[in-house]
Amino acid sequence: MAGAGARLSLGRGIASRLRVPPPCRLAHAASASAEITSLKDEDCSGFLHWLQRKAGTQISAVLTLGSSAFGRSLFALEPIKEGDCIMEVPYDVQLTQDKFPVEVRILLDNVVGDTAKVAVLLMMEQHLGHVESGWEPYVKSLPCKGQMHNMMLWDLNELHMVRNSSIYNEAIEQKDQAKKEFSAVKPILEHFPHLFGETNVEDFMLASALVSSRAWWTLRGVSLIPFADFLNHDGFSNSILLYDEQKDVCEVIADRSYAVGEQVMIRYGKFSNATLALNFGFTFSRNVYDQVHIWIDMPEQDLLCREKLDIWERHHSPKAEDMFSCGRTKISFVIKKAKSSRGKGIGVPEILRAFFRVFYSTSLEELEEMTMEAARNDGRLARRPLENTEREIHAHRMLLLHLNDEIQGYSTAIEQLEIANDPASRSVHPFRKEMAKDLLVGELRVLQSASAWVANYCESLSMS
Repeated sequence: MAGAGARLSLGRGIASRLRVPPPCRLAHAASASAEITSLKDEDCSGFLHWLQRKAGTQISAVLTLGSSAFGRSLFALEPIKEGDCIMEVPYDVQLTQDKFPVEVRILLDNVVGDTAKVAVLLMMEQHLGHVESGWEPYVKSLPCKGQMHNMMLWDLNELHMVRNSSIYNEAIEQKDQAKKEFSAVKPILEHFPHLFGETNVEDFMLASALVSSRAWWTLRGVSLIPFADFLNHDGFSNSILLYDEQKDVCEVIADRSYAVGEQVMIRYGKFSNATLALNFGFTFSRNVYDQVHIWIDMPEQDLLCREKLDIWERHHSPKAEDMFSCGRTKISFVIKKAKSSRGKGIGVPEILRAFFRVFYSTSLEELEEMTMEAARNDGRLARRPLENTEREIHAHRMLLLHLNDEIQGYSTAIEQLEIANDPASRSVHPFRKEMAKDLLVGELRVLQSASAWVANYCESLSMS
């Protein structure tokens, strides 16, 4: 999921500059060629001055905060060259859980995770307001609920638009998790009414959405990093947020040169539209990182099911990019776009092809032959085609049927979204409807590429 990444360890005595795992933050989808509508944002004109006074040091001399067609953004105030450090945000002005009063931090320990804790911290600063909060200018700069489109904030009718995608269940699970976390922290919030006032689950979900869409993981844990979180996402940028341990700052290095007035971008990560919609609240009309999770029912009524499972568990050996998960009655696979419909380049995952070879075999003899073939190769069931061409074609045609069923479901859902007078969509936010369409169309393209690859594979075997 966005904002969570592997923890990195440092060698002793080394002043390390670490790549911070991709951010989880809200920003409207933008491209490097985005048209600037206004270089100055009057509501935030003093924001950088406030932040630099708070930090006691300069944050950036080359960036200014303004507005674009995609919302608040950062622009080049002076010419920027590739390799320039364009921003340094000290840890002291980052919102992290150690900014809690000690008595609150102690009670929250081991109750919820770091993201939820920072959401609670944000709620506290929002309640304290202008008089007591030291972060009031930052808190005021954050988007309001009407500007947020993370799927955690979608209602069930809106989520129904993406019911064909696995993100539907993930979004519901995310909403349920937020409700559980609020139940866990509510007694603590009620214990400090002067810090939190009256709270409800909707307030907590909004704060959680803000944190999950804006925060980075650093060595200090989940961090809201003012000013840095105005940087919009460009999926093709090579700029990322870095952490300099020696200086205790987060910084951004320009990956290219910028002229005065150009919007400056970074890359949050190589994220699919499903991840962008779930955690960030935007999508791209064409996202090269789109992928599809498909679920396949386990044939429990099959008399050979136990034997097939045994062979499957011993011989699938997936590669890292062929991730899958196994439930009680279903297995999920990840498919990325096949680069060639003629069978060249990346096809459908080997682990998925192995599944269909095993579970669509019809006898113990076939299973035994399959096991011996795997042993003669490298132990995997999909490294090479089955020696029995007829069985190989049968397995892949069953896979093709499954892919085409998925394609039909996606096509129907997209057609439904395009019905202008559909009663079910009248209450749906137009931006969220476009997000749903981007998400479904992108995943449909992936499925179509996989279907074309498998169809060509079967045809090639039939002609050989």
